[in-house]
Amino acid sequence: MKFFEEYSTIIGLLTLTFVIVVLFSTPSMMFAKSITAIDTELARTSGDAMQVRTKMDLGSNEYMNTFPTELGHWKGSDYDTTNLAAGLGADVMLMRAYTSPESYQPLFFLIVQSDNRSSFHPPIVCYPALGYTIVEEGKEEVFVHVKNVGWEEEFSVYGKSEEENTSISVKKLVVVKEANGKITERRVVLYFYINRGFTSNTVTMLRVSALAPLSGSYEGVLEIEKEFLNEAFPHMFEFEKKDRLVICRLMDHGLLGWLFVIVSFMIPILIICYPRFAKG
Repeated sequence: MKFFEEYSTIIGLLTLTFVIVVLFSTPSMMFAKSITAIDTELARTSGDAMQVRTKMDLGSNEYMNTFPTELGHWKGSDYDTTNLAAGLGADVMLMRAYTSPESYQPLFFLIVQSDNRSSFHPPIVCYPALGYTIVEEGKEEVFVHVKNVGWEEEFSVYGKSEEENTSISVKKLVVVKEANGKITERRVVLYFYINRGFTSNTVTMLRVSALAPLSGSYEGVLEIEKEFLNEAFPHMFEFEKKDRLVICRLMDHGLLGWLFVIVSFMIPILIICYPRFAKG
């Protein structure tokens, strides 16, 4: 007991810290899968960031190749990206052309991941390097239909996740190629990043692009790309339900919950004060 008396203050403070961390956390923070974020920015977190859970192993080429080749009325065919991935310094790359009977031309889908942030080239760098000129840059809102899963559903056999429509922000580029002063090609590009926080050097980008008419409106192509993302998104991500703090959940149980909270705080305080009680 002499050891306990001597170190009771340290033990009590550590216990109090543990109690505070647990009570002011959410169950999903302690039990759920790791959280990542989709964002329109690569080097910093923007106001567009949205937390998600990845349903795919984005760090595995083998797993990425199992991404559905059929999405709704879209059917995809793979490109050989071996040389391209090596040139870009990419660790994982999936590139497909998806066609649909409802669209007169293919849509190009790309997922690329690199563990070297400094060697990663975003579209605003890549397209000019390929001879394109960026004529428009902005953001678009894409509505997606996804599962909204909480930690209870993850650990419960009978738990049912909810589904909801929500919107995500993506970057938009309109790029053109010219020859002899005339536009020979125009593309509409939508893309976003999958960030794992500042502690990770891994960069993942998802991009969708399609050819657009050389002049006039490109809204038809833009809507087709948004429709495709709506089909693809649920196969890659799910959202986390907004969770409440543990202390709030306990207080919802009335007197019993309040007593548990009070006792949780009293135990470390009693440990800290133990030497005085022992001497008294």
